[in-house]
Amino acid sequence: MRAVRRCLLLFLGLFQGWASAAETGWDAAATVAAVLGQDGRGLPSDWGVHDGWKAPAWYGLHLPGPGLVATSNALAKALAALPHVRLELPSDDLFGPTRGLYSHPTETGDEWERRVRMFFDAGPGGLVFGADAGLRIQGGWNRMPKESPKHSFRVVFRSRYGPGKLKQRLFGRGSASIDQLVLRAGNNHSWLHWDAGERRTADYLRDPWMRATHAAMGQPAARSRPVHLFLNGLYWGIYDLCERPDAHFAAQAWGGKEEDYDARNADKVLSGDAQAWDELLALVNAGVADDARYEAVAQRLDVPAFIDFMLVNLYGANADWDRSSNWYAARRRGPGGRWRFVVWDGERTLEGAEDNRLDADDDQSPTRIFQRLRGSARFREEFGRRARLHLGPGGALDPMQAGERFRALADALRPAIPAEAARWGTYRRDIHPYKEGPYEAYTQRGHWEPEVTRLLASYFPARGQVFLGQLRKAGLAAP
Repeated sequence: MRAVRRCLLLFLGLFQGWASAAETGWDAAATVAAVLGQDGRGLPSDWGVHDGWKAPAWYGLHLPGPGLVATSNALAKALAALPHVRLELPSDDLFGPTRGLYSHPTETGDEWERRVRMFFDAGPGGLVFGADAGLRIQGGWNRMPKESPKHSFRVVFRSRYGPGKLKQRLFGRGSASIDQLVLRAGNNHSWLHWDAGERRTADYLRDPWMRATHAAMGQPAARSRPVHLFLNGLYWGIYDLCERPDAHFAAQAWGGKEEDYDARNADKVLSGDAQAWDELLALVNAGVADDARYEAVAQRLDVPAFIDFMLVNLYGANADWDRSSNWYAARRRGPGGRWRFVVWDGERTLEGAEDNRLDADDDQSPTRIFQRLRGSARFREEFGRRARLHLGPGGALDPMQAGERFRALADALRPAIPAEAARWGTYRRDIHPYKEGPYEAYTQRGHWEPEVTRLLASYFPARGQVFLGQLRKAGLAAP
């Protein structure tokens, strides 16, 4: 492997066809050379011991290809396809055995936040900036070392590091004030998942599609864009750089200041307190059979917005959300403040066109609110009206609109996928086989493209009518 890498490095600069530094905004030759040669020399050989299991460190790439030049060319094109995010911090803060984030990924709290310098480079003519911030490991299942070696991160902008907010238009139009960003690594339907079926259907598009669809319904949604992430110069793969839908996000979306809001990440209170949430759930669980009880709930819950939130999750047949994970909610404190929900972590969606999650129910969660509200004729009528709006011609869930939205996301990500395959496509086969085989070398042509084709050719054309039939059978849409 080292001999092959040395040969690859010799070829850099001797072939044509990949972008120059002037064309991309970053030094292509130096970056590709560094990525091809990265092997973690001088860095820890493991990322800590967890429940008696030593997590193997993996810094390298697997680079199959028809030849040295073609392999280098493909990697250069893939790296030029997306903006670059570089996180720079002391190596001991990242990989060190005592205080390294990667050696202690399940730790949380302020003591597990490290100062970081974040660089963003969108390429030729695009946004370029650097900012000081705090860095944490983000997420739940994905932070467990056995489940994934590719952890998600949260970048926190605080006054003790620099400006308290990031003032950059990372996502085009809209607010330029950001207090926290999430670098989503992907877990379900990724090439690192424990389930062989989910590895084979990895696409890295389901969650962005869910959020983009919620936005197409006219609801505020966390904006994102795919990026290539580098940790202290090491290429770490494709990540989805995303707004965190916390109180700051709520204030940007619905007005006021962030301290005006109660905000929740599922069962975790992010801002404010739990009093208004507990009042809403108490009313919901008491039932809404009569108009007075329904109206009491509607005074505390934005019902049309809630229906849109449920429609996108039920259309996608979300199989991974409950009281403790995978949704955000916020309300403006004070009289008249009503809860609104924000889509988050929709990776277990868009699986089978016949899937039905209308009966999902868990207390202290959106599904419980939905199940209790179904007892109200007023709610069923409003639900059916909004279902016709979004599933009908030109609606956000119309087969053509839903499919084209997915196609646009896939087209933007497609050129970059070979870099992700090189970084992580053989990890479960060669480094850490886990739970369920077969363990393969996952590739764009052999795995990613077939799943994208399946969704565009089979799922989206059929799902709308199937879902509408499910709603009609449940009394949630007119016959």
